[in-house]
Amino acid sequence: MYLPSCGTDEELIGILVAVPEPLAGDIDALRTRLNLDTANSTAPHITLVPPTPVKRADRERIMHQLGEVAAKRAPFRICLRGAGSFRPVSPVSFINIAAGGEALAALEDEISEALDLPPARFPFHPHVTLAHIDHEETLDEAEKLAADFEAEWAASGFRLDHVGADGVYHSQALFSFTAG
Repeated sequence: MYLPSCGTDEELIGILVAVPEPLAGDIDALRTRLNLDTANSTAPHITLVPPTPVKRADRERIMHQLGEVAAKRAPFRICLRGAGSFRPVSPVSFINIAAGGEALAALEDEISEALDLPPARFPFHPHVTLAHIDHEETLDEAEKLAADFEAEWAASGFRLDHVGADGVYHSQALFSFTAG
């Protein structure tokens, strides 16, 4: 995982939609079958904002703006189906978003605009990561394991996380969709 560097007055944040239980457990079971050391270090999620440095002094403003974004949204349906990969651009295999992608893209755009974030390294493509590793056979196996995976739920909000130097996400705040 790429982690940008931070200045002494900055911290790394990530913003995501968590996959709820029991679906998260099902995805963790697939990851565990891949025998990766990181199988359970970060709970299954859909990244809205990847690890991004922000000023620590901006935390209150960020929390306020994220609350405003969430208040304008109503829950929406997300459906996961099948597998994909970002290869050869990035060594990532993932579960596809079959429904809810447009709502996720709009949410990502609103959050980035509200927080005035720098452009992301890659165009937004909602997904749930299975494996992020420079090992072709493991990436192939991840795609095979998730080829028939299917699940859905109503996304009711998003989460702000602190991202540690080890790349592990630590939940800091939940923002519920309250419109509609």
